[in-house]
Amino acid sequence: MSTDTTPLVELRDLQFGYNDRLILDGVSLCVPRGKVTALMGASGGGKTTVLRLIGGRSVHSQGRCCLTGRMWGA
Repeated sequence: MSTDTTPLVELRDLQFGYNDRLILDGVSLCVPRGKVTALMGASGGGKTTVLRLIGGRSVHSQGRCCLTGRMWGA
């Protein structure tokens, strides 16, 4: 069994938008290793955008985005 306590995914104070339209502002999320985590919300609430940021398909403008301890983006 692994003793690594680094979160699988960690988002801190993320900001993302398209042109002048702010979509996400101040989003923070921590997904621990080995845990099942659900992302729920209303239609148009930014769930797919968060997943695109985690997957590297979109790049945030501010904040910190880490996957297995490695930071990327802005």
